[in-house]
Amino acid sequence: MMACRGIAALLVCVVGVTAADLCVDCQEDTTTAEPVDLVLYYESMCPYCRTFITTQLYPTFTALPSRVLNVTIVPYGNARERQRNGTWEFACQHGSVECLGNLIATCALNYTSYTPSDYMPFINCMETSTVHGHELTALHKCAAANNMSEADLLTCLKNEDSGVLMHQMALTTEKAKINFVPWIVVNGQHTTSIQNSVYRGLMSFVCKTYSGPKPTACKDVTDAPVIG
Repeated sequence: MMACRGIAALLVCVVGVTAADLCVDCQEDTTTAEPVDLVLYYESMCPYCRTFITTQLYPTFTALPSRVLNVTIVPYGNARERQRNGTWEFACQHGSVECLGNLIATCALNYTSYTPSDYMPFINCMETSTVHGHELTALHKCAAANNMSEADLLTCLKNEDSGVLMHQMALTTEKAKINFVPWIVVNGQHTTSIQNSVYRGLMSFVCKTYSGPKPTACKDVTDAPVIG
């Protein structure tokens, strides 16, 4: 006679369910496969960056577990910096309001200790809600929506150390030698094929690239054509 040990085994014996029925991603904690690592270099008022974040990056990020996709964002883009009397000053492609948007994003990264699961909802909200020239209105809305301290974020914006935080974004961006934004790096590589395929179909790209057990979100994903 078959012995049933534990709740899962009992359900298999009595009800007839399988192990697959009991767990959506049963191997989540045991796989040794590395997550697909994506780094996005962007600037806050770039329309193509905004489209990618809100229609590709954030939906894919929320659909996939962290074992499958790891995300890093760098809000700086085509900005330029200079140091005057010990203070960092920045000039941005879309003007001073973009510099403010970049700084808000940088302060959010610092506030959340650079944890994607904590900062990505806020970043998506900012990119969805910001109207040119009304960045602080979007900050008020998005901080409240994501249980973040608006006061702390505003303090960061006004603090002299914010320039140092922004300078770190500048150094990271300069090291990547970007030519445009959004600039997308996957597993340490940037190619035209990766850029175009990810921009048009991130979910499909990640599901195809990830070498571990495919999560449920990947089951109904069709392969996107590799473009470039």
